[in-house]
Amino acid sequence: MGRPRSAKAESAILRATVSLLGESGFQGLTMDQVARRAGVGRATVYRRWKSKEEMIISALDTLMADFDVAETGDLRHDLLAMTRWLRDGLLNAPEGRLLPHLAVQAIRDPDFPSSHMDTWVCPWRDAAEAVLVRGRHAGEVREDVNLTGVVDMLAGVVILRLFLGQGRPLLDDQIMEMIDIVLDGALVHDQE
Repeated sequence: MGRPRSAKAESAILRATVSLLGESGFQGLTMDQVARRAGVGRATVYRRWKSKEEMIISALDTLMADFDVAETGDLRHDLLAMTRWLRDGLLNAPEGRLLPHLAVQAIRDPDFPSSHMDTWVCPWRDAAEAVLVRGRHAGEVREDVNLTGVVDMLAGVVILRLFLGQGRPLLDDQIMEMIDIVLDGALVHDQE
């Protein structure tokens, strides 16, 4: 019954939600602001979502960065390319700009679905771990090394720099140095 919902309006609302979240965080965002930014009436927003939280979760569910890094088979080169992708995404993609706000919200609200923070990180994490698994099969990476821990170390430095680096992201040579330091403890070394 009635007029069907406009997919164009819904898309505009979700884009506006993501944009405003990146600017003002969860606490500062209102449904009225979203309606204005999306160029729709308040009723259009309220018909779709009963609360700001529902609208935010719908917007977060639409986010999924395209993880597209060609692998070369060279362990260091592939990890460098993947870590560059993570750095650039944190700096430039809507998902990356939201990460600090998502982290704060997850701390403030234990019921907030933290899986949203991993929606776009998981493909990166899985791919980086797969590179390390291939390195292990090739005899480069030690069998006893916790590969998830290695991936967390690489991502952790990039994310920490985003949060505490005063706008100074890691440069490529700094990423390579970090990869070398982390891998030094993970690689098989020839016995002397």
